[in-house]
Amino acid sequence: MNTLKVIGGKYRGMKLEMTHSSTTRPTKAILKESLFNVLQNDIAGMIFIEGFGGSGSVGIEALSRGAKEAIFVERDKQAVEILRKNLARLEGESSKVLHADSFEVLPLVIEGVRSEGILYLDPPFCIREDMQDIYLRCFALVEAIKNSCLKLVIFEHLSEYEMPKTLGNFCIIKAKKFGKSTLSYYVKEV
Repeated sequence: MNTLKVIGGKYRGMKLEMTHSSTTRPTKAILKESLFNVLQNDIAGMIFIEGFGGSGSVGIEALSRGAKEAIFVERDKQAVEILRKNLARLEGESSKVLHADSFEVLPLVIEGVRSEGILYLDPPFCIREDMQDIYLRCFALVEAIKNSCLKLVIFEHLSEYEMPKTLGNFCIIKAKKFGKSTLSYYVKEV
């Protein structure tokens, strides 16, 4: 069984199961560490939405570091089963797993958020078969966000992909490269 570890917070060191599926890929530990170094204490009390949940390692890391709730959307059945197993090991954490297509469900999830939230999008890389337009679909999703409670959108994407400077009411403030993957941070313009 493939595993990865929670790298910080109250569940630090906890082993999480990973999928063997070709439809998901784990977020690298160095990338997660950088993400949560940027977020630091801002994650406390937030709702963390993981749009392409996989086995849940990023959202579980957010819960470990004080997020109020984590919401995961994942369409791969095997990934959802592993995600639910991983979440069952956490005690008393507020989380939801939606076995659905992110593009169909995320607009409803986002509009339903009633306290400050962060949206994390790690779609399959656009170089995969049948995924050439996935980033454009993600951009349209972010451009349509009207809920003022959503303060930050973070994309994990292929480093060579040119990300837009603005997406609707959000503008890019930072991008950090980790080999083939990059994290791009978009904040709501005030």
